[in-house]
Amino acid sequence: MKEYFQKIHEYNYWANERVIKALSEMNLPDPKGLKLLGHIIFAMDVWLARLKQEDLSRFTDPWPPYSLDECREKVEKLHEGWIGFLEGLKPEDFPRKVSYTNTKGQRYECAIQDVLIHVVDHGTYHRGQMATAIHQGGGKGASTGYYGFVLEKG
Repeated sequence: MKEYFQKIHEYNYWANERVIKALSEMNLPDPKGLKLLGHIIFAMDVWLARLKQEDLSRFTDPWPPYSLDECREKVEKLHEGWIGFLEGLKPEDFPRKVSYTNTKGQRYECAIQDVLIHVVDHGTYHRGQMATAIHQGGGKGASTGYYGFVLEKG
């Protein structure tokens, strides 16, 4: 099970790198695409902190106004964080429930394995929106589908 989650998180990183490249190839990065990327990064960051039971007080704006360079740096750092977190999981950890409070102050509980899927699914959803925004802004959208990752990376 761990290998599956490691693979889909590698996919998530690969896909984020591809949209960063697409944004960087534009004369001026599409503002809507950049905003969506910032939101993807926020979600990756807050979910990792929730799973690690860290202090969440720094997470106040789910739509942070990151620059493209900040996005690139944060994607790298978060990739390392997620890989390290996944590496430390044991088989019995995946169904274990974690409690957290969302940015609106509501309390929830969910299984670690469900969060791991949600983080990737959330990114996939918003990268689809980014592709549209980049295209409408005159850029060339990146192909970020999972099967493209499998064909390229194996």
